Amino acid sequence: MVTRDPVDMLLSGRMDRRAFSAALGSLGLGLATTPLVARRAWAAEEASYFTWSGYELPEFHQSYIDKYGASPNVSFFGGTTEAMHKIRAGYKTDIGHPCSGEITQWYEAGIIAPFDVARLKHWNDYFEALRNIDTTLTPGGDHLFVPWDWGNSSILYRTDLVNLEGEEESWGILFDERYKGKLSTYNSPQAGVQVAAQVLGFTNLDTLNDEQLAEIRVLLKKQRELLRFYWDSQSEAGQAMVAGEIIATYAWNDLYKTVSDAGLPVKFATPKEGARNWVCGFALTSAEFRVASDERVYDFLDAMMSPEAGAYLIDAYSYGHGNAKAFDLVAPERIAEVGLSDPEAFLAKGILKPISPEYDQKYVELWEEVVLGM
Repeated sequence: MVTRDPVDMLLSGRMDRRAFSAALGSLGLGLATTPLVARRAWAAEEASYFTWSGYELPEFHQSYIDKYGASPNVSFFGGTTEAMHKIRAGYKTDIGHPCSGEITQWYEAGIIAPFDVARLKHWNDYFEALRNIDTTLTPGGDHLFVPWDWGNSSILYRTDLVNLEGEEESWGILFDERYKGKLSTYNSPQAGVQVAAQVLGFTNLDTLNDEQLAEIRVLLKKQRELLRFYWDSQSEAGQAMVAGEIIATYAWNDLYKTVSDAGLPVKFATPKEGARNWVCGFALTSAEFRVASDERVYDFLDAMMSPEAGAYLIDAYSYGHGNAKAFDLVAPERIAEVGLSDPEAFLAKGILKPISPEYDQKYVELWEEVVLGM
């Protein structure tokens, strides 16, 4: 067996950031303590950034490099819950990279503070829908979140092998008996349960009651028999699709480019029940966790929020960016490939809301029981 270095695989594009995290975990390593590239010794005055691997690229913060001569200090986490607990335990960083649904929890944990949006150079160029996500504001209306990357979860499918017979695109593709053994989906309780709820026509996705969950269980057990596999890393689904093993999968925007670049005819669907829109971005840590001056921190944010950084994100990662002007710097056909031609209409459909612990636990238990065949 040939053993490959996970860092080399990530840099070469053969492994996504979630697979990279899993690979390090299998070796007993953690992303938060593992440098992706050679870095300078930690400097107390340097801005620090705690993020997913893949978002430390210099193309995302070039103006910061131009001013200070080097990138900020970057460390990596494998998941946002891990990141929250690490900061809460005393880990020092200036900026974290959670998603909108986690901001309330991070704020209640006492690890983040509001931004001074007047100091953000590009804030007024941001989409209005992203500047005012209600779950990311303090009770007094201060901003706890700077949206940065956004997109949706939907179905990626082979247009030559999935026959919709004039029907609208639907999450039902992932439950279609005609494609038994040729389907895969994300091994996520929240996503799995909510997608099944959408197929059944339920709209209260964050507060599904016991009767609804009983119906969802039946549908998920049916799906289990149709799936080739559940995936934990999206790269598994991409590799399987390129190999001809599956023809449809739950996916994020960026998988479209990976698979289409391999020469396969695929489409990133717009399900009639609605795609799962998400947005991630930046949180400013509370004073006791900070290491750099405000000037350096806000210069870093300005760099990441610039239209040039946004254009690189859209083109290279197939995700949307918070700065509306970034879209003007990307070829329209490239934006259309991943369904972002009308970003304001996309964002008007809403963003995934946090699930309360009471319901979240029920979703997790249901999903785990189905996946285990119980």
